[in-house]
Amino acid sequence: MELIAFQATPSLQREGLPYWIFWFFLCIILLLFFFIFLRDKHLRMRLSSFLAGAKRRSLLIQLRIKIKKERQKRGDLLKKLGEKAWDEDIPIPGSEYIRAELGALFEKKNARQAEWKSAFAEIERLHKKLEDSVRTHSERVEEQKAQKLPFDELMKRKKDEEKALKKTLQDGDVERPVAEVRREKEEIQKKIEDFEDRIKEIEAEGKSERREIEREIRYWEKKKVRVQERIKEIEVEEGELHISLGKVTAARQVENQGLATLCSRIDDVSHRITTLQHRIETLTGV
Repeated sequence: MELIAFQATPSLQREGLPYWIFWFFLCIILLLFFFIFLRDKHLRMRLSSFLAGAKRRSLLIQLRIKIKKERQKRGDLLKKLGEKAWDEDIPIPGSEYIRAELGALFEKKNARQAEWKSAFAEIERLHKKLEDSVRTHSERVEEQKAQKLPFDELMKRKKDEEKALKKTLQDGDVERPVAEVRREKEEIQKKIEDFEDRIKEIEAEGKSERREIEREIRYWEKKKVRVQERIKEIEVEEGELHISLGKVTAARQVENQGLATLCSRIDDVSHRITTLQHRIETLTGV
């Protein structure tokens, strides 16, 4: 009975420390750290240096991104300036060598473009030739099939006739000899085979012709790609020479209003690049 009474008695709840005591001690610890930070001058300096360094690195990244964009903008403006001076044939002192190089590239580019057009026209002609070949051989095959069709139908009738004769022989009533029907079938089969042989010859001829045309198409397509790559290389060289011509033009006093406007924009960008470069050098200590 005592054991039963003991088991029936509810277990007492254990009481822990109140939560406010935990937060109280935590606040005291934080205050101690704060006072230590206020009293330790070297710690404050190290923390300040760390934060300043992170800020300086972030600022340097931003400045380098900006200067990269400005240099790209100046390069684009110099290229546009050189293209304008070249297209409008404006004489710029000191640019004779660059203009001679641009003239030679211009001739090369025209020659390559003519090659590209020739290759493109040849590819178009060969594609049309291929279509005509496919259509012609397909029509010839269909023509042979159309001529063969009556013989196929006649063969079917002869086979039915042969079956009917065999049935008649079983019944003892012979209308015409089976041998005669078989001979006719052999003649018809020979004609059918002749048509099938001609169809196979036409298909083989068409396949061979298509392969030859496709081989020529691949040759001219590869040539067109090579010429196009060469044109791109020439355009890259032209761009570099246009930038060089733009630099020479920007360094001269130009009376042309269009060129003068571009030169002014280039000067503004160059000034921004110089300012950004000076700020980067100041931050890096160079």
